[in-house]
Formats: sequence, structure tokens, C-alpha cells
Amino acid sequence: MATKLKYFSLVFFVLMLSGCFKTELPVYSQSHHKRVSHSSYASTYKVRAKDTLYSIGRRFGIHYKTLARKNHIRYPYTIYIGQRIYLKGVAPRSRTLPVAKHQYKPKRVKKSFKKTPKKHSTKRYVRKSTKSLRLRWPVNGVLTSPFGRRGSRMHDGIDIGVKEGTPVHAAAAGEVVYSDHRLTGYGKLIIIRHRHDLFTAYAHNQRNLVRKGDKVKAGDVIARVGHTGHATGPHLHFEVRRGPTPVDPLSYLPKKH
Repeated sequence: MATKLKYFSLVFFVLMLSGCFKTELPVYSQSHHKRVSHSSYASTYKVRAKDTLYSIGRRFGIHYKTLARKNHIRYPYTIYIGQRIYLKGVAPRSRTLPVAKHQYKPKRVKKSFKKTPKKHSTKRYVRKSTKSLRLRWPVNGVLTSPFGRRGSRMHDGIDIGVKEGTPVHAAAAGEVVYSDHRLTGYGKLIIIRHRHDLFTAYAHNQRNLVRKGDKVKAGDVIARVGHTGHATGPHLHFEVRRGPTPVDPLSYLPKKH
């Protein structure tokens, strides 16, 4: 047996020396790290996705700052897909890049600006719509406290004295955005949002008859007058707000004769 093994080993060794039996190591691709010699690359390179000036320079064995100087590319060395990078010689100067021109379209931007109304015309529209928006009195009673400063504090609405249980009417059509009693001092409170960013608030109610999300029309009964919260007697505290800013309700209500 030992003699046969020696015989096969000798034959194997002779075949290797004669070149009839070749062994090869597996070849691994090193394309990401291999540098191309100066004599083998073309004069230009077309930028592809995920290319950077640094990666291109590393691929061709050229410092990225040298590439930037040859191609008139300034810091932060921005390049574009499809852009020609000159590897040999110097790129001709160009004021505009085709890709940059394609990305920015000044004509369309200019047209969109023309369609935008001027500031002063928008303001005139808001003032006009504010004057045309009139409210109705939520209850028919006596004005007991006007809008404005009351002692050291600001009174953000008006108080209307009326009997307890009197129906409270919506001052205009809108949507109920609050109907609860969680705001300190207001007791049972209802807030309605109207058009033109206008809000009305009805406080100290005995009962709220609408819920959040309800749509109401001008004159709909939404509550009953009470004295819940910080109130000395039955009355309706009525506020008008434009956005978050309280305004005098009397400027929106018809004058009483």
C-alpha cells in the first residue's frame, strides 16, 4: 500500500512540473480599490450616481483638488450626474451648467409670482369681508359690562343680564369647536368658529345644548343662560375673537334702539 502511495505521489509531482496539471487561486475583484494607471484612462469621465470628486480622483489616481482646478469646480466641489470631468488637460470655462439650468426654471417661478395677489390688495379684502360679517345678539337683555379694561384686569367680552334659563342663540352660522366646562372661571362654555377666522364664545351657561363638531345656523338655540363658573348672578358672557385676539363684540352687533 505504501509503495502505491509513493508511486502516485511521484506521478502527481511530475505532472505538476510538466505543466499538464495546473492549480489556480480564486481571483477576487478589487475594482473599488484598484487605481487605473495614467496611461490607461480616457481624457474625460462622465459622472454617475453616487460619484464624488474624491471617489473619481481616487479611481484614476488624481488628487480631487487637482480635478477641481482642472474643471473649474469650486468648494464644496458639487458635481452633477452626466457632467463631464476632464482627467487630461483643462476643461473649457462655461458660465452655466445644463443640469443646473434644467433644475431651476425662472420663467415658471416668475409666472407664479404674478398670480400671487399683492399685500395691500389682500388687506383690503380682509377689511371688506370683516365689515360685511355681521352678528346677531345671542340673547335679548341688558348690557351690564362692556368690553375693555375693568379695574386692573381686561374684560375680553361683554356681559348681558338676562333671566336664568333664557335660550342662547348662535350669533352666526358656524361649527362648534368647544362645548365643555374645563376652562377655569367660564363655567359651561361654548365656542363657535365662523368664516373669516372669527370665533364667538358663550359662557356661564346653565346647560350646553350642542356638542363639539355640531354645525349650527344663525339663531339656533345652543344653550340656556345660567351662572356657572365665576359669576355673581345669571347672565351671558359673550366674546368675539378674530383668531386668538379678542375684539369688541359691539362692533359686530347691530345697535339697539
